[in-house]
Amino acid sequence: MSYKKRVDALRLVSETADDTIRKNVRSNLRSLGLTSSAASTFLALVSCSPTSATTICNGARIPDSRVYCALEELRSKGMITVQFGTPNLYKALSPKGVFTNLKQQLTREHTEKIRRLEDLAQKIEVVRKRTQGSNEIELAHIIKGARNILGKMNKLIASAKKETTALISDPDALKGPKDGLIGAEERGVNIRMAAPSAQTRKAGIKELGVMRQLRCERCVLVVDQRTLLTVSNWKSGDMHAMMTRDSSLITMALRNFTNPICCVKT
Repeated sequence: MSYKKRVDALRLVSETADDTIRKNVRSNLRSLGLTSSAASTFLALVSCSPTSATTICNGARIPDSRVYCALEELRSKGMITVQFGTPNLYKALSPKGVFTNLKQQLTREHTEKIRRLEDLAQKIEVVRKRTQGSNEIELAHIIKGARNILGKMNKLIASAKKETTALISDPDALKGPKDGLIGAEERGVNIRMAAPSAQTRKAGIKELGVMRQLRCERCVLVVDQRTLLTVSNWKSGDMHAMMTRDSSLITMALRNFTNPICCVKT
């Protein structure tokens, strides 16, 4: 085989291997939730960034109608940076930067899905018991309006004799029961509190009872492991709360306090 033929053969092998790697990367990006256009655009930027949208269209053969949506998708996921100008120039982050940003986003999405799943499990349990006509079911009471809900929260805390567990992510919701929780601890009630660390500092309850950092959205109060109050749509006009003594729902609500996905030790 001549020298030229050997060189051509080696080039062909190299191009084939490169194409296989690119297809594998594109497939993995798709499995992580990227659209086909975004995956192709990112691969183009890895090869030639920083560059303009027009260059990407020509190099990656992506239509104008899709490339800008793909670039915005990549920017929102923290995979590229944008240098604004005429034209804008786009640059792919380093592999480590892309990994870090995608991992954080996937973690947030996973946490939110777990929260929705837990809420769904609670509602399904209520439906199941009502359908079966169980004599053990404790019918839930619905309370509407911020003032009524805060009033009920404070009454429940005031009635606590042994233990109160509160998981509150909203700063406005945290202000309402603050004094009641402090008073309950002073009279010997065991307090278990979970809230975002920044909110506990602002509210002045950082050292209250057993504290945990809340990582998901919750507004739940359990008193003496007998009464559960869970609030939905705190910031909307449809704000309402469900109060029940159903043991299954209370058990599921209390598990959130020890669930590392939802709460972590401070």
